[in-house]
Amino acid sequence: MTGAALGAMPGAAPEVSVIIAAWCAGRTLSQAVGAALAQTGVAVEVIIVDDASPDDSFAVAEGLADDPRVRAFRLDSNQGPAAARNLALEHASAPWIAVLDADDLMRPERLSRMLALAHAAPADVVLGNLTEIIGHSDHPDAARIEGTFLPSLDRPTCWDLHSYVMGNLEGGDGKTLGYLKPLISSAFLKRNQVRYTETLRNGEDFHLVLSCYAAGARVWFSPAADYLYFRHDASVSHRADPAHLDCLVAADRSFAAQQADPQLRQLMQKRIRQIERLGTAETVMAALRERRAGRALATLLGNPAALPRLARQLSQAVRKRI
Repeated sequence: MTGAALGAMPGAAPEVSVIIAAWCAGRTLSQAVGAALAQTGVAVEVIIVDDASPDDSFAVAEGLADDPRVRAFRLDSNQGPAAARNLALEHASAPWIAVLDADDLMRPERLSRMLALAHAAPADVVLGNLTEIIGHSDHPDAARIEGTFLPSLDRPTCWDLHSYVMGNLEGGDGKTLGYLKPLISSAFLKRNQVRYTETLRNGEDFHLVLSCYAAGARVWFSPAADYLYFRHDASVSHRADPAHLDCLVAADRSFAAQQADPQLRQLMQKRIRQIERLGTAETVMAALRERRAGRALATLLGNPAALPRLARQLSQAVRKRI
């Protein structure tokens, strides 16, 4: 691991450490950091961890670290976003931690609003609503706003564990609460030794929040759609590698096995089945792209419940071509 040195931080000590895991983010990292530093009503620091990107991401991060509010580090090998965020947590100094993806943005009032809710509720974790945008954060003028992620929730809400897990069961719109980026108390994380599960390359934020719940966290939802989530073909969160999904299933099973509540175990089992169907559909799609019809058929026969999911993905692929 390498890091870019910092001088003393100007002004007030940071209230929020914004952690950014970067992977091939050279074109968008400056915009993400700029959005974090532009937060109003709250002092921030930014911790960037480059996940051994083959592009110029770390060089960009080092340049951004010329600002004394920014620190940049680099993993020696590619280990995934969970490991990158864990390293960022080790270097964070503020009493609150906010997560920002390297290809996303935040509105200037986001962190002060979430921090106010955290103090008023009180909360250990605040999950903020988001605005979905089709396009790239480095070309916002060419992007298209798709809408608010959770438009029907218009007031701060305390979610218990059952509500959160139910919100991570995929419906027809594909929206799950795991997309919501958290603001988390540093003291809570340290006191309960909560960290990201480094085997995960999908669903790592979901499992971090699950770990917070398991440690007794008070989790609130902030309805303002002030996180700008950019969705495009290269988005990490929209790529489903079957091997990564296998790791997610294993983590889900481990969490489910620790639950005494049978209803909660049933909810987790339903989620596991959904992920397994997604993995089957992705494997079949890959086989079809490689013109390996026999493998595609054998995979589908192994999990025929994945057929509706596969049909949706085939339909989406056809619409993209059209």
